[in-house]
Amino acid sequence: MDLVTLDKFGRVLIPKNVREQLGLAIATQLTLEVIDGKLMLVPLPQEPKVYHKGGVLVVQAEPTGDLEAATNDLREERIAQLAQW
Repeated sequence: MDLVTLDKFGRVLIPKNVREQLGLAIATQLTLEVIDGKLMLVPLPQEPKVYHKGGVLVVQAEPTGDLEAATNDLREERIAQLAQW
């Protein structure tokens, strides 16, 4: 358990190890609730980062499914297409 202190402006510094564990970055928005006398901070889902790299549009986001299975399915599909030539 980390100990944090409220400063004179009402701010609390979230320790680096906690930020890294939760994937919190600068400008991450959090919801704040008081539940049974306890302060709850919950990160809002972040919009995926979208950028161009080498003329290709790239979306940087967490996978939502089984990447290994998807990769294997695509590989098998391409092998089948090549075998037809």
